[in-house]
Amino acid sequence: MNKNNKYFKFVLTFIVVSFTFLEGIDIIDRRFGVTISSNLILIILIFGFIIGIYFTYKDKNGKDKNIKNIGREGKLNYIKYLNILLSCALIFLFLFYFNKGRNNEDFIENKLPAIHEAFESGDIDFVYNNTRKLIKESDSDNTILNSYYEKVTTIVDIYTSPDGIELYLKVKNDTIVEWEFLGITPLIDVRVPQQWLELKFTYKNKDFFTGTHPYYLNDNDNIFILPKDGFQIDSNFVLFLGKNSKLKFPGIDHLENKKIGAYALSKYEVTNKEYQKFVKDGGYSKDEYWDFPITIESNTFDFNIVETFVGEFGKAGPSNWSYSKFPKGQDNFPVTGISWFEARAYARYMKMDIPNVYQWSNAANLGSSFRFVPKSNFSKSLLSNVGEVETNNGNNIFDIAGNVREWAINFSNSEKTNRAILGGCYLDDDYFFNDYYGQNSFDRSIGNGFRLVKNLEQYETFNSYADTSIFVDIRDYYSMPGISDEVFNIYKNQFNDYNTNIKDTIFDIPTNDTYKVQRYEIPCINGVEKLPGYIFYNSSITPPYKPIIYFPGSNAIHLTNTDIMISKKLDQFDYLMEEGYAIIHPIYLSTYEREDDLKSDYPTKTKKYKDHVITWGKEFKKTIDYIDNRKDLDSEYLSYYGVSWGGYMANTLLAIDNRVKAAVLNVAGFCFQETFEEIESYLYTPRIKCPVIMLNGKYDVFFPLETSQKPMYDLLGTTKEEKKHYVYPSGHYVPKKDLIFEHLNWLDTHLK
Repeated sequence: MNKNNKYFKFVLTFIVVSFTFLEGIDIIDRRFGVTISSNLILIILIFGFIIGIYFTYKDKNGKDKNIKNIGREGKLNYIKYLNILLSCALIFLFLFYFNKGRNNEDFIENKLPAIHEAFESGDIDFVYNNTRKLIKESDSDNTILNSYYEKVTTIVDIYTSPDGIELYLKVKNDTIVEWEFLGITPLIDVRVPQQWLELKFTYKNKDFFTGTHPYYLNDNDNIFILPKDGFQIDSNFVLFLGKNSKLKFPGIDHLENKKIGAYALSKYEVTNKEYQKFVKDGGYSKDEYWDFPITIESNTFDFNIVETFVGEFGKAGPSNWSYSKFPKGQDNFPVTGISWFEARAYARYMKMDIPNVYQWSNAANLGSSFRFVPKSNFSKSLLSNVGEVETNNGNNIFDIAGNVREWAINFSNSEKTNRAILGGCYLDDDYFFNDYYGQNSFDRSIGNGFRLVKNLEQYETFNSYADTSIFVDIRDYYSMPGISDEVFNIYKNQFNDYNTNIKDTIFDIPTNDTYKVQRYEIPCINGVEKLPGYIFYNSSITPPYKPIIYFPGSNAIHLTNTDIMISKKLDQFDYLMEEGYAIIHPIYLSTYEREDDLKSDYPTKTKKYKDHVITWGKEFKKTIDYIDNRKDLDSEYLSYYGVSWGGYMANTLLAIDNRVKAAVLNVAGFCFQETFEEIESYLYTPRIKCPVIMLNGKYDVFFPLETSQKPMYDLLGTTKEEKKHYVYPSGHYVPKKDLIFEHLNWLDTHLK
């Protein structure tokens, strides 16, 4: 009967022809970029359907048949149902491709421009979340989406102890996006956004949380260690997953990572009220709590030494107690006036310990100290109750800055007489928080206190580092000998031998604004490879531009994606481009696309580091040669802008080339690590003669104020009238409004 069902035959034929037509449209769209409106496609299909119906029921003589007679031959109901089913399928086909076309139009007209705009403005979160979502929803490989996705992500490896743990991710502080399942650990070559991350580990129906950044994941801090089943901590402790931890104190932050197990750190410093229980329970008379006998520098101390740990009137207890009782009204003040041995004894009494330096550094949140240090107790007058809300360091650890210094378990000098005591106290200056200090283990000064740690059982065994000496040799740059001009000229000549060919190849980088980016390539200093660079300028201003040669921070060593760099610099340099400056950003060896096996900006006493410093100096000088040769750049107004690593490198670069007329250093200082004398930065600093302004943060974790920033400023060879040092209540950054004002004012004053 179906062979007489003309409607059935027509619909089948129409569906086949429509599918062929729509696939052809799709091929034209994907291969040739020619997009046909979904509304137009729908009109064509509907018109084609009507024309097809017309010709299907037109008789041989050209007369219309009565459509009401359709299906009359086979009077069976199932033919009607079959025709209805085919009609529904046809309607579904129309709607499916109409919606698909509408989705394609929405992608091209709305979603893709929004992603591009977010990328240009540096909104990595938006680009990552939307490209990831669209890639998952798409049934084809969209090269544009993949390109944006790869630009804002980086490849990392993530391990756990034990293996086989579910890992989820979301962008830090994002309360909208749900957790993204990354996989089961270990994860190799997984892509994550180049942004602060929240990680969630799910194991045996329990969730564990931590935060990290791809920078750390790619810096050997990519293993997360869970506590063993059955661990218990109360609400006064914060759980920290074990990890391959790196110390973050200036001067020792170059030391290799150490693997530590999971632990729980007390939210609060031990109080007088808590310590009173230990004293009342006879803690000072029970040798099982104490680290005696002990031998220090050939002197052996037995348990009898505890008899000297007394307060006023000779009774056992902290040095500021009377008759073994704390001062009235100070119940919740942190206990103070105690030695390292007393802190350890109390910890044993509580069946816990005091933290090692790696645990303390990991929990302290040193990099964000500017957020809580100004609110912490560095009053120089009185202690305060523990746990004041404003002292929270972001990890729910209170008073870790100020109030009392906190004993750590490690030795802090090579002689093993001192122990680390960290965070500073109410009597100290607030910059003490970021510095690494130690005191004699017997020291019972007011200001000495501690907090407790629970070392949790692990699935594997970890070193407690209790006997490890961790110390930094702070270099006294004021007392270190200098060199003669004759010797300096010999050192300076290291930077003079390089290929001088500056014939360039230029490419314009597409941007959506009057701010433009130009890529240039000139022969490298060896004459063989290419030395690329980028010039940022304002096309609405008539050249010649006033050139600024730029040296980046150390993130340039770890960030290999040049597209992200360009996007961020367009935003960072906007105020300079508005004033007619052109920023020349050479791609120095080891940075961005020229990455190599050097992965740290810290000085080392190695041939590799020395060769790199000399190379950077030569590339700097050759870039100035190139600037001199360009007609659109007026080298008479040449200035230098260095950020962080670039602030440190200014010591060398500004001393080897006097063509720079002024310099602005955004967070700068000396590094503590030693290198070969011929490239020691402090020996170059006195030879700098151009006007220099240093803009720094008071709580800078990399360049401490007293031991790094001030020595560099004082040693500058620039006259007092032409050098300035501004210190802001910030960390390793300067507030942008202040930076803009001081930067432009300095250049206006000294580029005349």
